[in-house]
Amino acid sequence: MLSKSYKLILTTIIIAILVLVFDLFLNIMLPEKFKKTIGTTRNYSLKSIKFHHEIAPNIDVYEHWGKKKYKVVTNEHSFRVLSKDSRKINNLKKKIGFIGDSFVYGAGIEYKNHFINILNNKNNKFSLLNLGYVSYSPSIYYKKLKYFIEEKNFKFDKIFLFIDHSDIQDEGIFYRENSKGNIVRKWDSDIEIKNKNKKYFIKNYLKQNSFIFKFYEHFNSPKISERSKKCILNKEEKNYINYLEPERFGYGYQKEIYQKKWVNEGINNILGYLDKILSLSKEYNFELHIVYYPSAMEILDKIHFISSKHFNFLNEWSFENKINFINTYNEFIQNDDEKMNYLKNFIECDNHWNKNGHNIIAKYLLNLLNEKN
Repeated sequence: MLSKSYKLILTTIIIAILVLVFDLFLNIMLPEKFKKTIGTTRNYSLKSIKFHHEIAPNIDVYEHWGKKKYKVVTNEHSFRVLSKDSRKINNLKKKIGFIGDSFVYGAGIEYKNHFINILNNKNNKFSLLNLGYVSYSPSIYYKKLKYFIEEKNFKFDKIFLFIDHSDIQDEGIFYRENSKGNIVRKWDSDIEIKNKNKKYFIKNYLKQNSFIFKFYEHFNSPKISERSKKCILNKEEKNYINYLEPERFGYGYQKEIYQKKWVNEGINNILGYLDKILSLSKEYNFELHIVYYPSAMEILDKIHFISSKHFNFLNEWSFENKINFINTYNEFIQNDDEKMNYLKNFIECDNHWNKNGHNIIAKYLLNLLNEKN
């Protein structure tokens, strides 16, 4: 009996190894360009030694938000672009960079409706570059800019910097800079990071090169947050604010949150990295612009920007350092009804901008692109 069980286990292991070997062999034989059209963005969201995480270059795959899916195409620098035809950067044009987290990356939105594409359609005198990605924050913004300027020899004319409300929690709780100057998880020691990077090298390879891994991630990874899922399934009248993330998007006005230790730590860390980005702008001669936008929670709770801790510390830093501060608040509150303002400008049951929200950002930035040019 034991012998039969042993043989069954051994046979199963051998079959699994053969399937994996065949899977990897098949992927090795496929052209790189073709492989990067298979799977979803989850397979190409990779661990990064320098920046903690990043999206892979030269992909052309779908991203999911619930049942909705939309294409994500990146160029050789991992910048999100409209299509494969728009991957190449025109170096004869001045480079303008937009850096931020998922709002700049364009979570939940077709790129044709993204504010960068809208700007490009209305003013194509510049190379407009999307340096944003999901869950990035100021420490990564700084490292990314420094990397592209000093190691990739990018010369930027302007940088539009989007400091999101969620950046405070990211900098206060999640990220730190290790002894080598890389961005890592705050709770991991440098030794733990070194060991994890070895494992991530293998995981990054499997995510991009294994059909089995791609299949597994597609069907087992959540395509939407639990909060958003509950919101969508609720067919009754919705109080949308109950489904958003208060600590990430409500810290600016909710006293029980902004009194927490990590808030001040996050703000102080952001101010430090803003100073570093400002130094970069002076050293490499590019204009720096700070873009402020209200969170979905602030819209739903009818919080005026003057009452927002987020607005005030960014505005104060910009004023002290004579940096252009772009306040988009008024365009997000065109109606008396706060729920209507939310649904008009944000993806329902989510914190991110919809097509109209992206139009608002484009409207403000277009004026700056057209000035003196």
